[in-house]
Amino acid sequence: MRTLLAGARVFEPRSGSLSVADVVIENGRIADVGTGLDGDESVDLSDRVLLPGLFDCHTHVMFSHIDLMRGIQTPFSYRFYEGARNLEATLRAGITTARDAGGADLGVKQAVADGLIPGPRLQISIRMLSQTGGHGDEW
Repeated sequence: MRTLLAGARVFEPRSGSLSVADVVIENGRIADVGTGLDGDESVDLSDRVLLPGLFDCHTHVMFSHIDLMRGIQTPFSYRFYEGARNLEATLRAGITTARDAGGADLGVKQAVADGLIPGPRLQISIRMLSQTGGHGDEW
């Protein structure tokens, strides 16, 4: 199914300009941007502004809390489902790419990439990043 977002003012980040354009969404992803496009379903977005997907540079998608003891005591399988919920919420907030700074492993990234769970494109750290002697050295 192709959904046409018609007549929006589309923000172009490279130039910083707004121009009127159509955007086609197919299978949950942007398929085309331009003028005179068509779709199976149309949504009039004149007088609205569309932004490109946003990038979250520092997140921990596998954690919904800061309680370290709770995190250590929570089974990974439970954290995975919590992470899946967080990934979907992140995507719904307009984040299309996220850099996980510790917590998500390669399996989480692959599950998103293969479409098993909804979420933004992930860049993962595998291990927590920190300065020498910092909080990440003890992991």
